[in-house]
Amino acid sequence: MEKISILKTQYHILLESLILYGDYSNTPQISTIRLILDKLDKCKNIDDLEEIRKINDSLYPPRGGLGEFYIWDNDYDKRMLLNEPIDKAKDITWNILNTDL
Repeated sequence: MEKISILKTQYHILLESLILYGDYSNTPQISTIRLILDKLDKCKNIDDLEEIRKINDSLYPPRGGLGEFYIWDNDYDKRMLLNEPIDKAKDITWNILNTDL
């Protein structure tokens, strides 16, 4: 499934960003993304994607989580450049997991 390949790529972007720029407060999100990547490796049908969608939702609690993760740099242009792949990865994963499952 093409969706699985796209999801893997996007979750790798998120994982690398969290590891490189995050702190101890992002440990739950790092663990969750690793779990999602493991499940994507074993994914065989649409029902598996539904389980991944539910796990993905846990990355976005009411406070904290991936929804509030961003990379800060005093240089505005650099900050925008650093955060663009993260924002795109969040949008792409949400769109795939929340439409047409």
